[in-house]
Amino acid sequence: MAIYAPGIRDKHNRPRRNGRRSAVAMLSLTAMVDMFTVLAVFLLQNYNTTGEVIELSDDVVLPRASAVKELKPSNVIVISTSAVTLDKLKIVDIPTVKSQQDWEIQPLMTALIEKFKKAEEDKKLLGLEALKKAVDASKPEGQKENPDDFRKVTLQADKSIDFITIKKVMYSLYQAGASEINFAVLKNDKPAAP
Repeated sequence: MAIYAPGIRDKHNRPRRNGRRSAVAMLSLTAMVDMFTVLAVFLLQNYNTTGEVIELSDDVVLPRASAVKELKPSNVIVISTSAVTLDKLKIVDIPTVKSQQDWEIQPLMTALIEKFKKAEEDKKLLGLEALKKAVDASKPEGQKENPDDFRKVTLQADKSIDFITIKKVMYSLYQAGASEINFAVLKNDKPAAP
């Protein structure tokens, strides 16, 4: 097979001899689009979704723990030294929670029930139920999603808050219909001593 120098060719793949070669090079757009498609698919497949799921509050010092699991996006309750907030909205003051005798924190329950109702209505309005069921049917058993994921709650509690206050908040969350409560903690870098 003969090797030809680059340049303009005739119908028999021979170089044209009518003067100088053209300095313009033609790029193959199809090859470049194919390359970018493969690159985009590769990056989407390898995208790491284990980044920061919740925004940490500045006035909360989280406790450390050695046994941790990855958090999923959910409703965030923050118990700081001054107030209890639901998704950055102040619900009730800590002195009010500590002084009450009842276990149920009524303002927190009301706000959370309204949030759950709105999330359920939004889910129904979008009509994603059938699509979600079809996608879940194709997944292995361990990866199927819970249909009540919008009822998950992540609790960020300052490590100086007493247990009774945290227990009152947790009781109110369960009474409001929370399906799962997770605590946000910082991972302990040192392994536990035997």
